[in-house]
Amino acid sequence: MKRIIAIDYGDARTGVAVSDLTGTLAGEALTIQEWNAEKLAQRLAFFARGRDAEKFVLGLPKNMDGTEGPRAEKARQFKALLEEASGLPVILRDAVPYTHLTLPTKRKV
Repeated sequence: MKRIIAIDYGDARTGVAVSDLTGTLAGEALTIQEWNAEKLAQRLAFFARGRDAEKFVLGLPKNMDGTEGPRAEKARQFKALLEEASGLPVILRDAVPYTHLTLPTKRKV
């Protein structure tokens, strides 16, 4: 089995996580700083080749009501760039169900 690379695409910074060989656990995580989407796609394609990745999973930001806004459109455009640059499939994944995992929480002491 090969690795999966998960991407949280942003205008200036993009979060990247690489799975283990089973595709279940993220082992390597980093942030890439790149403003140019075409250059970012090329950098990620090179990165994926070095990690023997079989596919990308790209977060698709949706509004809390499930509709798609401008950020989702940017993700779809980036998907096309990344597929062309890498030759690998890019799977879009709704990011909303996971947003609560990254939000700060209040702890009762």
